[in-house]
Amino acid sequence: MKQKVFVIGFQKTGTTSLEHALQYLGYRVYGGDKNLMKFTNTEDLKDYIKKTLDSWDAAQDMPWPLFYKELYYIYPDAKYILTLRDTNKWIRSMVTYFASIRIPLHKSIYGVPSAEGYENRYKDVYEQNNAEILNFFNNKPNFLIMEMGKNFNYETLCNFLEIEVIPKEPFPHARNNKKRILPNYKLYRDLRSMYWNFKKGY
Repeated sequence: MKQKVFVIGFQKTGTTSLEHALQYLGYRVYGGDKNLMKFTNTEDLKDYIKKTLDSWDAAQDMPWPLFYKELYYIYPDAKYILTLRDTNKWIRSMVTYFASIRIPLHKSIYGVPSAEGYENRYKDVYEQNNAEILNFFNNKPNFLIMEMGKNFNYETLCNFLEIEVIPKEPFPHARNNKKRILPNYKLYRDLRSMYWNFKKGY
């Protein structure tokens, strides 16, 4: 079993690219788990986390970044990676991708119905959680910041994970919008959001 790795950055900060990189390096990566939000008892939550992650090497995606303290108390020797992105670029990506779609998990996290129309609330939660993580992991040696456009590469990742052989392949770009054109005009987003919300009964 490899030393566990936890990606504790919000979605749309390169987490899927990092997941692909970890998989390439041989890590078994567990994704998001909305069940984490159901627990009111801390010990029950910790028991669930331990059982869920027992056979996995790493985890990423929402809502794991909200539970960095619980992860650290269970796995103090694990590796923790905070993925960061400029706040304004992050919220533009969130609105482009999710628009006004009402996602229950997102409402639990941000306290508002959707990304579009509630951008300031999303940005506040994003920046506050990042600030809390940075404060919590200050001076801890098993913590790394990977910022989009700056140090998203195998060299940074492998040095942190103490992997000697650094892949020569390009670092993954799982959702590169320059290669995959996402519709970002408002009419399309509104229609897509209306359809999704109607389909789900929101």
